[in-house]
Amino acid sequence: MNPMMKPRGHGLLVLLCWCLLATSASAETNLRVSTLAPDLSGSVGGVSVDALGFVYVADFGEKVWKISPQGEVEVFADTLYGSSGNAIAADGSLLQANFNGNSITRIARDGSTSTFASGLQGPVGVVVAEDGRVFACNCRTNEIVEISLDGQVKSFASGDLFNCPNGITRDDQGNLYVVNFADGRASKIDSEGNAVLFATLPGGGNGHVVWVGPDLYATGFRGNRVFRIDPTGEVFPAAGTGAFGEADAEQGAQAQFSTPNGIAYDRVRNLLYTNDYLNPWSERFSGRLTPKSTLRRLAFPTLQESFLDQYAKDDIEAAHRAVRDFMQRRPGSPYEIILNGFGYSQLQAGDGDAAMAIFEMNTELFPESFNVWDSLAEAQKAAGNRQEAIENYRRSLALNPDNVNAASMLEELEAE
Repeated sequence: MNPMMKPRGHGLLVLLCWCLLATSASAETNLRVSTLAPDLSGSVGGVSVDALGFVYVADFGEKVWKISPQGEVEVFADTLYGSSGNAIAADGSLLQANFNGNSITRIARDGSTSTFASGLQGPVGVVVAEDGRVFACNCRTNEIVEISLDGQVKSFASGDLFNCPNGITRDDQGNLYVVNFADGRASKIDSEGNAVLFATLPGGGNGHVVWVGPDLYATGFRGNRVFRIDPTGEVFPAAGTGAFGEADAEQGAQAQFSTPNGIAYDRVRNLLYTNDYLNPWSERFSGRLTPKSTLRRLAFPTLQESFLDQYAKDDIEAAHRAVRDFMQRRPGSPYEIILNGFGYSQLQAGDGDAAMAIFEMNTELFPESFNVWDSLAEAQKAAGNRQEAIENYRRSLALNPDNVNAASMLEELEAE
């Protein structure tokens, strides 16, 4: 490899790149579950996260909390009326549905409030389209409404598929997905308002849903789980045993949830957030206990963990698919450098076979890069594969005749 491109010469860049790594969102039961804010004095409404990583959690009462990525809690607003679903608008304000107030409040970044839309009927889930239009779930009338930029409300979709529609999200093609609170069904709605049954989640009633392309993640309010729904509508458990509780777990399959409701995805940091209602069912309406909830953080495994998990099973194809899947879901990062750094970390750890597999994958992904062929040749040279190393140094040199490292290594190997 060209010495100017060696990862050990660009430690800060490689470290920065590693901060971007995460598995494909399709992995089941590998979400690492932890508690970010354990003692929230209220019930559970919606959850949203902004570009800076601050999480906004509604209490289905008067409040919305603003919670920092470090878990610091402050009251963001406290004059609401049944604060349910919410969403971040393009200007950074929070659009907060008021279930009991039949309205949506806009909460500016400084916490000031104004009415965005009124005349709704038990609004819950809220989602913002790219053009600024807002779609919201009217639980009481079993319909989805469209709200213009100036707050005008009109019906968008209705019918027997909706049974207190609760959560709503939107994919990159403009389709809406809605989950019911009163039963397990999830519907898909096209841009014309045509709705079809998309999936049915076990447990009997859902909370909210978020699109983590190309999959959906939904909370099973009555099932005490987080579910993944793939693009075909097949449902998989993503985290939770199904038993009511609040135990965190390194592997999400062993975690416990207590009627999780809101769910949001931090696309920058590749995290899911859910809020749980900690009071047992038998105590929720007794008046003996103050409502209590918590904010949970669900972290996807790193790309390194994902690749090595499949590699440990001797499934190179699956390991390669995990990497390709991740790249498709999160485009724009310098993956050639990221994977090269990954390969060298394995080589330096003494696992030449894993390093070779990673470098070979990098040549398949970036065949026109002289550097990836140089790195593969270096791994082959270290493994004693002299002829293969020579061939790949030659490939690298053909792509970049100024690659001094390849020329030097070729001279050394051909002299043996």
